[in-house]
Amino acid sequence: MYFNSLHTCSLLSYPILHSELGQFGLRPLCITAITDRGLALIGGGLPSLQSLDASYCRKLTDKGLSAVADGCHDLRSLHLAGCRFVTDGLLFSLSRNCKNLVELGLQGCTNISDSGLADLVNGCQHIRFLDINKCSSVGDVGISKVAEVCSSSLKTLKLLDCYKVGDESIFSVSKFCKNLETLIIGGCRDVSDESIKSLAAACKNSLKNLRMDWCLNISDSSLSCILTQCKNLEALDIGCCEEVTDAAFEDLRNGEIEFSLKVLKISNCPKITVSGINMLLNQCTSLEYLDVRSCPHVTKAGCDEAGLVFPQYCKVNFTGSLSEPDVLV
Repeated sequence: MYFNSLHTCSLLSYPILHSELGQFGLRPLCITAITDRGLALIGGGLPSLQSLDASYCRKLTDKGLSAVADGCHDLRSLHLAGCRFVTDGLLFSLSRNCKNLVELGLQGCTNISDSGLADLVNGCQHIRFLDINKCSSVGDVGISKVAEVCSSSLKTLKLLDCYKVGDESIFSVSKFCKNLETLIIGGCRDVSDESIKSLAAACKNSLKNLRMDWCLNISDSSLSCILTQCKNLEALDIGCCEEVTDAAFEDLRNGEIEFSLKVLKISNCPKITVSGINMLLNQCTSLEYLDVRSCPHVTKAGCDEAGLVFPQYCKVNFTGSLSEPDVLV
């Protein structure tokens, strides 16, 4: 349990909580083991609490978390990854009580729905960070509502494996969220080229991180738009986008585009060859990590034979032996 950047305490028993209440004011609180009873004590005893991380506290329900929302009206950041019993009821409570909430992590909270997201942003209209990875009940209606209401503030939106999310969501993000920096849509298989082209045009100055692995309808035309328009892009994942070919990189050859791309993941893209990698390398001098695993036409031997020159500090993952950067998680 973190109370500030200099002191760490582990909450494993409620007597500790009883004795420590009231001492921490505005300090962030991060817990690893607690139940609804403990959260009720937090809600009643830490009214100035701004940050709470209860990720993977699997016994928590709306009852305990709503007690925090009811008692901690200045809550700014709440992370609940893996809290499977959380429902839309909590989002309603947050909307009603925590108007200053800017960061919300709900990864794997599968009981969250479009209705809950709509309730959330009715009151919490300044969300900057929203992680609903693997929230499989969320679809276009909820995401479109978040994009519209939080248009000026939203910078990070994570939708990994939200299979109900499609083009409508991306079009809404493109229309409203001009300051978006990170978008995770891996596994959203209904997303297609047209919405990604709109994203590239709308967020060309802001987008830094884009993950769209397993978006099977993505092809060269939209990827080319991302690469040529999003000048501040730093990390891109198009793994398993099987329709992407070397043609996606052809527009890079004019030499007029300056890249800040540092991480590129193109694993399991069977139509990309050494030729495409060469076109990319000519413009991506800042590349630090390149994942080409399971690309049958991109091997270490093939790259060596073609005389490819990688940036000095670039790690190339040919076989899976290298650790992956977590920027696109």
